[in-house]
Amino acid sequence: MASIKPYGLIVTLSVIWGLAFVAIRQADFELDSNNLTLLRWLIVAAAFLALYPVMVKPKARFDRKDFARLLVVALTSVAIYHLSLNAAEKVVNASLAGLLISLAPLTTVLLSSVVLHEKLTLKIWGALALAVAGAFVISSPDLSFTGTAVGPGLVVVAALAGAVFTVASKPLVSKYGPFPVAAWAAFLGTAILLPLATPSLVEQSLALSAQGWASVLYLAILSTVVANMIFYTLVSRQAVSKLGVQLYLVPIVSAAGGVLILGENLGIEILAGGALLLLAVGLGTSSRH
Repeated sequence: MASIKPYGLIVTLSVIWGLAFVAIRQADFELDSNNLTLLRWLIVAAAFLALYPVMVKPKARFDRKDFARLLVVALTSVAIYHLSLNAAEKVVNASLAGLLISLAPLTTVLLSSVVLHEKLTLKIWGALALAVAGAFVISSPDLSFTGTAVGPGLVVVAALAGAVFTVASKPLVSKYGPFPVAAWAAFLGTAILLPLATPSLVEQSLALSAQGWASVLYLAILSTVVANMIFYTLVSRQAVSKLGVQLYLVPIVSAAGGVLILGENLGIEILAGGALLLLAVGLGTSSRH
């Protein structure tokens, strides 16, 4: 993977993650959100365990003082992000979820600025205003407060979690390498999820259709094992605040996938709100050098 140019990795990651919103929506038809999360990560942990002797070669021996940071990465990237997103897609369609999650790069810029004590520019504040406007338009298509904001709110929680684990993982991937961090976060994150296991996990897993299993395996193998190794490789190569600008294809792919694969309607409100969000993310991330 080290020999592949960053642009090729970015395009591959964007397509994989964009279609993941469609796969989550499809799997949510047959699994409750907790069971989907746990089943996905049990498969991920097993895959990383099989790959560990071959692909995981830490650049340094693990330092105990880094455990707290690894715990933050595991908690946010595995538990909070996926539980929130899977629950959200019970009531939010794939295109809407993908567009709302595009808040993550902007949040990453803000968080990295705080952590790195970098000054925010007027462009960043302008981007924040656009992002709030875009989120409002998407969350309330009829411009009223009669609908529930729980679904869109959970997607925003996932976006915030995405920003946290992106920023928190940077020192770890620099010190140990991308593959070890991806594997360690998967093992620890899956352990955090284990208390959620109930008999319904087995029941729903046995009842999964071929399409349901295809969605779960796509999410586990491609969208998590493969995609996380690509993602942490990109994090190791460049500043996290600049990575988001290169992932604009994710919400576009998710919206296209929702329309073409799931037959979702892409209304003018989602297009308008999505355009504001993407403009906000572009303005925010491109202003950093």
